[in-house]
Amino acid sequence: MLVVGMLRERTGKTALIMSLATGLKKRGVKVGIMKPLGFCDWYSDYMVVREGLEEGRLAAREAIEAKLVLGLREPCEVLNPVSCLLVPLNPITFYEYRAPRSFFTYHLDLMRRIAAVRLTFYTESGAISRGYLNAPLLERGLALVSVEEVKRMLRRAEFLEKVKGIRELNKVLSGLAPKAILSCLDYLSRRYRVLLIEGLGDLAWPLGDLREDVDCVIAVAPGMTVVYDAARYKLAVGLRAEISGDVRVEEVAEYLTPKAYFKIPPLDYGELPESRAEKIEPLIEYLVDAWQK
Repeated sequence: MLVVGMLRERTGKTALIMSLATGLKKRGVKVGIMKPLGFCDWYSDYMVVREGLEEGRLAAREAIEAKLVLGLREPCEVLNPVSCLLVPLNPITFYEYRAPRSFFTYHLDLMRRIAAVRLTFYTESGAISRGYLNAPLLERGLALVSVEEVKRMLRRAEFLEKVKGIRELNKVLSGLAPKAILSCLDYLSRRYRVLLIEGLGDLAWPLGDLREDVDCVIAVAPGMTVVYDAARYKLAVGLRAEISGDVRVEEVAEYLTPKAYFKIPPLDYGELPESRAEKIEPLIEYLVDAWQK
């Protein structure tokens, strides 16, 4: 099951997925969670970063939370096969280079703030991770984080390589990320009866390869979810992808007729997972009935 955001800002996908997983698990369903592509922000996700520094692990917060709450046995790297580390920029360096406006340009472009990427592939011998460091960003002092600090988060990677900048990093992501995602997706799909796949922002298809199928698509907006037919949704994504490359939910919504709508009350992280699951009982019942038909 694919869960995507309808808007670029936060819509509550993670809270909804955790609540869905808890409700399904209570019904005896073996359920797993996957975050194909995720970001870890050195500043705003520092609790996650601190653990990552201790354990040598780079993974998105959503994968770590899923593992803890649901007791999943797989490494966080398999639940989140592609993870990018965002770092805060150092404005002093930009002033020293006499290019203060570039500080703002870099800040608005997420790709320019990626200090490292970790890709995990699931093979016959198990999970294998590769780490890539954005050397110019770190070595020129453009970031407030050092090369050695970032390396500490990649200690669990079997391979570590420096790239020469954003173009090379883009090549790595476009060439290897889909393979990493699909290898872990294949493994997790065999492990779980239901696999909840969390998208990134409002990207319509986080799996990279349109040859993959999902059984259901849920689009999330604040306070509401929209359920789409999976086959028609994927067809719409494929048509838009021929025109614009990366496709956002906004671009396919006009081609689709929702199968169902569900209001979602605020899902407070201070509540027990079981209490949050009870709040979305109508959605859970709908999904269970749909699977049984």
